[in-house]
Amino acid sequence: MNKYILFIFILLSSCNFTSRIHKKILVAQDYIQKQEYEKAIVEYKSILEKDPKRNIAIKINYQLGDLYSVYLSKNEESLKYYKKVLEISDDPFWLVKSEERLGEIYFTYLKKYDYSINNYKKLSNFTPKLANQDFYQFRYALSLYKNNNLELAEEEFLKISNINNHKYKTTSLYYLGLVNFNKKKWNQSLNYWQNFIKEKPNQDEMVQAKFLIANTYEILEDLKSAYNIYYSILGDYPNTEVIQNKLKSIYKRRISRKR
Repeated sequence: MNKYILFIFILLSSCNFTSRIHKKILVAQDYIQKQEYEKAIVEYKSILEKDPKRNIAIKINYQLGDLYSVYLSKNEESLKYYKKVLEISDDPFWLVKSEERLGEIYFTYLKKYDYSINNYKKLSNFTPKLANQDFYQFRYALSLYKNNNLELAEEEFLKISNINNHKYKTTSLYYLGLVNFNKKKWNQSLNYWQNFIKEKPNQDEMVQAKFLIANTYEILEDLKSAYNIYYSILGDYPNTEVIQNKLKSIYKRRISRKR
């Protein structure tokens, strides 16, 4: 059974229901086990229409959110159910779970970064600190960056880069390079990417950083450095043709300069 379904089954099973509501929940669960998600949704909605106790309403709204987003890929439709949980619950467990789901949907699926900014800011500022604090803080910074809030994104990535045991300390250097590249601060971006490489990221990340460094040298007209770095990743960069074209272009420019 899918972990999401198992999770909600356990929670629902722990509630005290009237016999009628209990029967309807069992019917809904049976539909889920048969992967008849639309029918399960009808059953859960019919329970909500009966104005059940708050603890039941919270769990069913969360389950409806998961049914729409996880199983039917109707992310827009799922939002109102997670938001309803935030509206009617004061339990930190459900507040965190719902903010997580909203943040993930806005960030990953809907690309609405102005919304995910708010979700991840709330999660990263939660008291007491949550187990996934590092992830929330990074997603907050990344949402700012993707929403083109470059100044605030730089502040957040800098905070992360200065925390020695932060899970995303190294990755923040890569994005600080991107922020400064977008601000056309070429030398600063080079410095961040070079420091990123010193931290020995995985092969794919290192190759991408070297490509960006070479591209920046090209912008700065340091064609020799650009050529050497492009050449060093010729066999590793996913699109060999891109690197070959870069090398040909720089070679022609260097020959033209000599003339």
